[in-house]
Amino acid sequence: MIVASSLDPTSQAWAFGETVGYMLPAAIGIGVLWRLTRAWRAQSTPPGSDPAQAARGKRKRTWFIAGVSVFIAAVAGGKAFAEYNPEPRAYETVAADGTEEYPVIILPELFDRFRLLKGEDATRAETEVLAGRDLPHSLRTGFYDQDADGTYDLFVLVTSADWDPKVAESKATKSISTEFRNVFAAAKARDVTRFDPGRHGGGLACGHVTGPDGDQTLCAWSDAANLVLVRHVHETDLAAAARTTLALRDAASS
Repeated sequence: MIVASSLDPTSQAWAFGETVGYMLPAAIGIGVLWRLTRAWRAQSTPPGSDPAQAARGKRKRTWFIAGVSVFIAAVAGGKAFAEYNPEPRAYETVAADGTEEYPVIILPELFDRFRLLKGEDATRAETEVLAGRDLPHSLRTGFYDQDADGTYDLFVLVTSADWDPKVAESKATKSISTEFRNVFAAAKARDVTRFDPGRHGGGLACGHVTGPDGDQTLCAWSDAANLVLVRHVHETDLAAAARTTLALRDAASS
């Protein structure tokens, strides 16, 4: 469900590259300017002229070119500073109150109108979803029933840096935006929208995906340690799916 991305336009490395992209042409331009004006700045003193006046003229020309160089550097530096706004890496996520938070995800037995399936109901749901495929051991799953008919309405996948070194490595190098971009691209999601992540901070996003019987909604939340995917089988309203996902997140975060 999580795929790697070779380019991260929200990363610090990308922002540094953009800064270099502004400053390097400016530096080259300044170098070319000084080279092209070298003869003009070093004009020889005509015979019979005042050497002191000629020296003053040379200094003025040099200071003029220096001033132009400073202006070019200032414009490029200002542009680079304005554009340097990298998104923090995922593991640097803080809660809404500004405190560092590493919530442990424990799927609740009940939340909102949903009940966690157990026993035969859970086994039947897992068989239906996985269709014989094996999930990596690092993924933890949960199935929730909304209307007490024993069938699942939510399918939850939990990954965490607490037990998976690969997730920890990803969190240390990628932004939440990149995590979401990779997840929703892998799921071929459409209309992906970010929502308020609530008191735990981090990120929350939902998008439309195609299920066996038509459109479904896939939501994801991410924080400093966890990346959780929630597939809404019957819900196609992104805002409603986001509210349900946020209720699950609040109930599961301890």
